Amino acid sequence: MSTPEPDQGFAEFFRTCLPVVTRTLTALTGDTRAVEDIAQDALVIARHRWHDIRAYDKPEAWVLKVAIRLMRRWQQRNQYETPLVAVVDVVEQVPEVEAVHSALRELSPRHREVVALHHLLGYPVSEIASVLVVSESTVRTHLTRGRAELRRILGG
Repeated sequence: MSTPEPDQGFAEFFRTCLPVVTRTLTALTGDTRAVEDIAQDALVIARHRWHDIRAYDKPEAWVLKVAIRLMRRWQQRNQYETPLVAVVDVVEQVPEVEAVHSALRELSPRHREVVALHHLLGYPVSEIASVLVVSESTVRTHLTRGRAELRRILGG
């Protein structure tokens, strides 16, 4: 019988999860200076708890939750709120990309997070609820209000 890998799959998880967390934080904040460090910090925390979180249905959702909290703390410490910048390959289909970016920056932070996670990154409502630690109905409410606000800002 072979000896199990010492990290019990964490190295592979790290390789697949880091780009997802980095892309998500970049889409939510646009601050590439802090994004990589914060994504790696979230994964370091995951490594320390890997024994527990590896059994989760979606351990990457747990890491995203930690990463978003770390990003919010970083922004508060630096009294800095970065504008949302969309992931290029996701939004290049949108004809008025700059108008959309500008409109997204005008949304409240929670509306911006929910709209970006859902529409730019393709997360379903259930995963957004898990990542942001809110109910699915709260996510749907923020999506509805965020879309309405975007329509108002963009003039329909």
